[in-house]
Amino acid sequence: MKRAEQAAAIAARLHHALHLAEAGQDQSINRLGKLAQALTRSRKEAGLSATVGQPAFNALARAMAAQIEAQEAMVELHHALAEVKAHTKFRSVRLGGLEKEEDPVPRITPLAVVKDAA
Repeated sequence: MKRAEQAAAIAARLHHALHLAEAGQDQSINRLGKLAQALTRSRKEAGLSATVGQPAFNALARAMAAQIEAQEAMVELHHALAEVKAHTKFRSVRLGGLEKEEDPVPRITPLAVVKDAA
């Protein structure tokens, strides 16, 4: 295998693994949000006061905060991988996703719609 082909194969493998990890984080945050909804709905349907089960909500908030912090670490990982790419044989490999621009492309998300409505 030629050096350029080997570099491209390695970069593609890293790119794929990085995408899977990011998708897992997004899925985890989504599931924690659904859990928050279920906890709230269940407490209301059970006729319990807002003070009942508060430690569970506090723990859920910590879990959500940890996931958000993990997403921030993934951004740092992108920068670290881009730095490796810039200083190794990988610099010539054209593979989107390892480098993140300073001004990311705005994407319309449900949260953006809610923010705009506020």
